[in-house]
Amino acid sequence: MVYPIVLGSGRLFSDSNKATLKVVEAKTFGSGVVLLRYQPNRK
Repeated sequence: MVYPIVLGSGRLFSDSNKATLKVVEAKTFGSGVVLLRYQPNRK
């Protein structure tokens, strides 16, 4: 299981808003390492 944590400040990362993310890319390498790329889920 992977639980991404967003760190930062500013308009996108305000303390009052919880960032919701969606996976836009997932790639598994032969070594077993997994690359996951997220972007903000804009509703």
